[in-house]
Amino acid sequence: MTDQPIVFLFEKRTKSAGISTKRRLSYYRNIIKVLYYQKQASVAEIVKSVNLSQPLVAELLKELSHEGVIQDIGIGASNGGRPPKIFTLIPDYQYIIGLDINLHNLSLAIFNLNNEIVFRKDISPFELIGSEDYAEDLIDIIRTSLEENEIGFDKIIAIALSLPGLVDAKKGRSISHLSQYEEGLTAYIESKLKIPVLLENDCKMMAIGEKSFGKAKDKDNTLCLKVGSGIGLGIIMDGKIYRGADGYAGEFGHILIDPDGDLCHCGKIGCLETLCSGTILTRDINKALEKGQASTLSKIKTAKKPVNLNQIIDAINNGDQFATDQLTKSLDYLGKGLVTLIHLFNPEMIILGGKLAHTKKIIIAPLESALNKYTMPQLRKGVKITCSELLNEAALLGTMAYTMQIALQE
Repeated sequence: MTDQPIVFLFEKRTKSAGISTKRRLSYYRNIIKVLYYQKQASVAEIVKSVNLSQPLVAELLKELSHEGVIQDIGIGASNGGRPPKIFTLIPDYQYIIGLDINLHNLSLAIFNLNNEIVFRKDISPFELIGSEDYAEDLIDIIRTSLEENEIGFDKIIAIALSLPGLVDAKKGRSISHLSQYEEGLTAYIESKLKIPVLLENDCKMMAIGEKSFGKAKDKDNTLCLKVGSGIGLGIIMDGKIYRGADGYAGEFGHILIDPDGDLCHCGKIGCLETLCSGTILTRDINKALEKGQASTLSKIKTAKKPVNLNQIIDAINNGDQFATDQLTKSLDYLGKGLVTLIHLFNPEMIILGGKLAHTKKIIIAPLESALNKYTMPQLRKGVKITCSELLNEAALLGTMAYTMQIALQE
C-alpha cells in the first residue's frame, strides 16, 4: 500500500483538520462514490444512497459544483412532481495512471473519472528481466506522458502498477521483479514523482478488471486464469479478490504436476508451467520445426530467428494443424489442474485471459473435455469456462478500478 494518502484535489486544498471538516470531506467522498459507480444520479437518489438529509445533500452538491468536481447535466424524467436535476462527475477533474507491466512489453493509460482512456502508450519490446534502469525508465515515461497531455502532477489521484510474479501489495514491494529498492518499489517511485503509487500482481489486477468491466461483473465466485508465457490465477471469492495471508495467493502455475519433470524458473521441479505454458509451447514447436516438422510456421522460422508465441497463436487461428495439436496436447495438463481448482473453490465461472486465450474456441474445447472427464458431476455442471472479452486489456482496466476502490475506501 502507498505511504502517501490517496486524496482528491479538493481535499488537498482543505487546510483544516477539525472533526467537522473531516466529516464533511467524508460526505463529499460518499457522494463521489455514488456518482462514480452510478455514472449519474438525482438529488433524491443520492439522498437515499448516502443517508443524509435532502437540504444537506443539496448544499454539498452546490459546494462540489463550485469546486469543479461535479456538474448538473440537466433535468431527468419526472415521476409526477418537479423534474429532478441530474448530476455527474466532471470526467477530467482528475486522472489515474495505470501501467500494465509484462515481461516483454509495457502499456500505460491515463484514465479520466469516467473510466475512459484519454491517453495510451504501448511499448514493445520493453524488457523487464535484466533491466537495471527499469524503474527510472517508468518514471521518465510517466513524466513525459503527463507533459505531452499538459496534465499537472496534482491532477493525478494515483499511479497503479500491474506486475507479474510475487507482489506484496500491502507493503508496495515486488518479490520477483524490481526488488532491489530497500524502501520498496512504490515508495521509490513516490519519492521521485510525489504521487501515490499502488502495486498489485497482474493476475489479481486482471481479476479486478474482469469483476469491474468484464464477464465476472455479476459473478461472486470466479477464477480468472492468465495463460501466456506463464500461468497465473486471480481468485474472486464472495465478490472480493482473494489474496491470501501475504498477498501471494494464485500461483497456480507453480503447483507440482510432475515430480520427475523439468526445472522451473521458480527453482522447483515439475511445475505446471513446465508442461503447458506459452513458453513451453513455443519451445516444443521450435524444436519440432528444426527437425523438419511440416507446418505453415516452417516458412517463418529461420536458423537465427525462432517463431514466437504471437506467430504460433496466429498459425493456430488460421488452421495450422500441427500447432493446434501441440496446444491441445499441453492443455490436458492444464485441464487436470483446473479440476483441482473446481473441487477446491466451486466457482461459477472460469475466465481465460492471457495470450493463449486469443485462440478462443480452440483452447476451450480440450479444456471442457478434460473437465467433463475428471470433475465430479455435481461440481462440473455449475461452472462455465469461457475466454475473456477484455483479453489483454483486463489488467490495464483493473488498475483504474483498483485505484478507485482504494480511493473511495470500498
